[in-house]
Amino acid sequence: MVREIVEAMLGEVGRQILYFYEAHAAPINLVLLTYGVIMLMCWLTFTRIYRHLVILVAKEIHLSKTVNKDSSTKSIKNQIKIPWQEAADAARFPLISGRAGLIPLRKSVAAMQKMVSAEEVIGHAVAVLNGENPRKIMPRYKSVLEREKDKARKK
Repeated sequence: MVREIVEAMLGEVGRQILYFYEAHAAPINLVLLTYGVIMLMCWLTFTRIYRHLVILVAKEIHLSKTVNKDSSTKSIKNQIKIPWQEAADAARFPLISGRAGLIPLRKSVAAMQKMVSAEEVIGHAVAVLNGENPRKIMPRYKSVLEREKDKARKK
């Protein structure tokens, strides 16, 4: 009885989609499950790379003779070289994605720089030097507006 009501509400096209799904439920669900696991691995990989990058930058700030944790972000950025490649090489999984991203990107320095800014990394590195737990640090994903501003600044 309930099925007949649902089929009546779906209409002709909806019933065809329902029948197709029922006939092919296992492969469809397997594809969706695989995609979900891959995206979860992408998100976790990106977070791991980001935390590793923050720790590397904090280490460089700590060992630097010209800047310290009380220096401005701009002076730290000018004095410290951010080891993007070393952080990217630390993770094994070849894809990364932001939490809101639905399409994974190949793990690279350019992809990392597209998702996070150097100022953000330096800010979190200073927070780690001030005693914040690195495991609680999460990247702040750029909005579309921020990305457009970055592109305009680069031009």
